[in-house]
Amino acid sequence: MPAPPLQNYRATISVPMDAAHARTAIFDEMHLWWTLRAERTPDGVTARFNNSHVTFVFDTDQPLIWRCTDAHMIIEDVADTTEWTGTCLHWTIIPTSDGCDITLEHKGLNASLDCLDVCTRGWQHFFENSLLAHLSGQTPAPETR
Repeated sequence: MPAPPLQNYRATISVPMDAAHARTAIFDEMHLWWTLRAERTPDGVTARFNNSHVTFVFDTDQPLIWRCTDAHMIIEDVADTTEWTGTCLHWTIIPTSDGCDITLEHKGLNASLDCLDVCTRGWQHFFENSLLAHLSGQTPAPETR
């Protein structure tokens, strides 16, 4: 019998902001909720944390899909600093009667990666808490180093 598929990190937040504003926050306001050192280009972004970085390229046909093309993540007890390379962020924004629901699935961030625990906690902080706060009129908590 084949092994069950690996579960990727996936979470949904509900925000009191319309879908257009949510999309703007995700693409153009990363410095407000993710990291102060988000270097945005027309077709992607490099996010820097301490001495680590990760680069995503936006899919030209589906810009809410971001493919990791380069990663150098320095994480204690994780030998492979390039684990995120080849993973993808899939964003879904669905309008609701009082704002929108945003789902982030990090395809490839699953039990096959040694960083699963720390990276899941990172998304819980930056996506589930900081982006939610930013889009709810509260104080977000981006990485500042």
